[in-house]
Amino acid sequence: MARKLWVLLALGALDYQIEQHHLELQELQAAAAATGAHVHVSQSGAAQKRLIKRQRSVLRDLLPDDAPAQWVAIGSAALFDEYERKVRESGRRLSPSVREIDVRPLRRQVEAVCVAAAPPFDIAQAPKLTRDRKDDPIVYTALLGRADYLISDDRDIVPDGSEHVYEHDEHQVLATTFNRFITTYFEPADLDWGAIDGRWLRHAFDDPGG
Repeated sequence: MARKLWVLLALGALDYQIEQHHLELQELQAAAAATGAHVHVSQSGAAQKRLIKRQRSVLRDLLPDDAPAQWVAIGSAALFDEYERKVRESGRRLSPSVREIDVRPLRRQVEAVCVAAAPPFDIAQAPKLTRDRKDDPIVYTALLGRADYLISDDRDIVPDGSEHVYEHDEHQVLATTFNRFITTYFEPADLDWGAIDGRWLRHAFDDPGG
């Protein structure tokens, strides 16, 4: 089930990148118009945009019509480092198929899906937020990135096993377990999860024309 959510986050990531490219181009065009200059898009930039659109098209064609694209994951170097550490320590226990050579590709996959970035910060300066100091940068990432939800089954992040609100410097995020997020907060609530195949995640990274 978790991998199916990652498929939707990948769709959201592709939509987010397309929208960001559009906004950046609009800003460049506005700045150029103000100075009488012209905007030229590089071949590599145009090719990357076309690839992202192809990937989104393939994924969208596979997914149900009401599959949402508004869910976007937020990441940070601290989050990616902690993810890699946990996969190295517990990957084989969670999934016997995970090998040492899979760790870095799995990290890159998470980095590719978490396209919205929290502002950079020194993990040593992250405030104490949880019972486990290693988890504080994860929660701090969500707070700095102004996330609505932090999904985790880690008891140090969601101590009561259901949900927990974190606040810091006027930022607030709701940490909740995966099951509670899906049953209580995910929209659309009536999405047919059975119509989504977790293996489709690869289409968010493959080149359909390659």
